[in-house]
Amino acid sequence: MNLHGLEFPDALFYAPAHGLWLREETDGTVTLGLNAYGCALYGEIFAFTPKRIGARIERERSFGVVEFAKAATSARSPLAGELRAVNTQLLERPGLINRDCYGEGWMIRLHPDDWLAVRHEFPQGESALTALAEQMRLDNFDPEDRHVQALKWK
Repeated sequence: MNLHGLEFPDALFYAPAHGLWLREETDGTVTLGLNAYGCALYGEIFAFTPKRIGARIERERSFGVVEFAKAATSARSPLAGELRAVNTQLLERPGLINRDCYGEGWMIRLHPDDWLAVRHEFPQGESALTALAEQMRLDNFDPEDRHVQALKWK
């Protein structure tokens, strides 16, 4: 799926307000990563500092810090649960998030408290595009901005 030149794989779940994608894993964990819109908003990422494995992550609380350009922000989790895995490649190569956000650039895996009860909150497919378009509208996202153009997925 494509929205304003940004790619969003239709098999993933999305948390538009967080700029994240989510993927169910067979072991009951959920993988989270920055989606193409999140990458466009942040620009080039210079560092990712996650919380430690085993940490309890509350919904809407930080699972790590993302540093970009001249700022840093807490990456907030749309889920509560236990942090089970961290993409350690990002510690040395945080630019993987920008280059392959849906693949090698994944960020963390959580064992959510009750994924089946909350998964309906995260749209997929066409519903995700609608939700992402609305988030872009709320953020006053300008797809014609020349800085954004340089970040579009190829």
